[in-house]
Amino acid sequence: MPAFPGNCEREQSGRAVFSKCLTICDSDFSYKKLDIFLLPAIVFAMKINTSKDSRSFQVTRVTLRMILPHEEEQWKEVMQKNHPLGDARFSGHQIKYVAEHCGQAVALLCFSACAFHLADRDRWIGWSDEQAACRRHFVIQNSRFLILRKDRPHNLASRVLSLCTKQVPGDWNQRFGFSPLMMETFVDPVHFRGTSYQAAAWIKVGRTRGFRRDGREFYTRDSSPKDIWLKPLRRDAEKLLRADVLPNKLREFENPLAPKQVAKRIGFEGLRSLFYALHQVNDPRQRKGKRYLLGSCLSIVTCAVLAGCKGVRECAEFGHSLPQKQLEALRTWKNPKTGKYESPGYGTLWRVISSVDSLEVEQVVSQWFTDEGRQPELLAIDGKALRATLHNEDGGAFAVSAVSHSGTPLFSISNSLMQKDMRSTPQAN
Repeated sequence: MPAFPGNCEREQSGRAVFSKCLTICDSDFSYKKLDIFLLPAIVFAMKINTSKDSRSFQVTRVTLRMILPHEEEQWKEVMQKNHPLGDARFSGHQIKYVAEHCGQAVALLCFSACAFHLADRDRWIGWSDEQAACRRHFVIQNSRFLILRKDRPHNLASRVLSLCTKQVPGDWNQRFGFSPLMMETFVDPVHFRGTSYQAAAWIKVGRTRGFRRDGREFYTRDSSPKDIWLKPLRRDAEKLLRADVLPNKLREFENPLAPKQVAKRIGFEGLRSLFYALHQVNDPRQRKGKRYLLGSCLSIVTCAVLAGCKGVRECAEFGHSLPQKQLEALRTWKNPKTGKYESPGYGTLWRVISSVDSLEVEQVVSQWFTDEGRQPELLAIDGKALRATLHNEDGGAFAVSAVSHSGTPLFSISNSLMQKDMRSTPQAN
């Protein structure tokens, strides 16, 4: 029988170390049969330790951490050498991880931005094209997963995936400011069955069409279709992704609609009629030095607001993102030196918004809503009153606004207009 040391010596630092090695008399006797785990030494490694570990493996000791900046090159080198797909240049936000067992690396992972278009995924979530465009970044992709141990201990992969489900949302929120709602990944059915993902409670929702993304809007045929697996990080994840309105904590991270989506929502004829309606607003600016039509500036601001822009600066950035054909259709100023149409800058839009009669613009837009038959069925009305003016002779200062549930402002009236309407309203007999 093997002999075990009965006492342990202590170093000056207080760490306990074994004074003697285990002596095994029987050559057929192994550590696995004894089910004994030696106490690992405390090692502060500056690099990922990928050396072979002869200690017995216990899956509950596996931990997960983000790689350090100086470990980036080693992570890429190991991934390029051992993963079938090698290393890749991942798009969007990304975090790389290493799973360790007693200081030894046992797995490498990467989470990055999700795929743009997946028919089966989008169908399972149930969101619309507009919702997908605004909330796609709430879904992250497990783009790489590499097990380093060749003996493949039981439940290692599912243990690592379980740790990712618990730890990645917090790390993502700490680094990028918001927490993801869902994870996705792809499994090649020719080589793998996805058993580890199934054991970690991932859901198989369908299969790709065999294409991979090549550029922003182009796709090329891949070798074979891949199975799509999803992991909701909250019980109500898919309900939130397809909800009409996100909670306040998530709404501020929702992306604005792209110009193409805005045009699709309103329709071409609706945009044309709104463009002509805004040109009916009187221009208070002087004719000297005026390059941009008032209707063109108001049309750009209106489209920007419908696209989710907040503030004049975002509206100016929205105008600069429009292509030449759209700027031409909006009748913006054409630079005689370059021959190109230019969008008004921040200063021009700010002066237009500051000088134009807001009441007249609201009346024109409200009339356009009525003519187009686009009046929303549900409205949110809010009002404020200045307490110090409640005892004034004119009845105090008030402000009332109405906004549709889709976020479109309809009107806002101040105290002067309310008093005028009240004086002009005939009294009932």
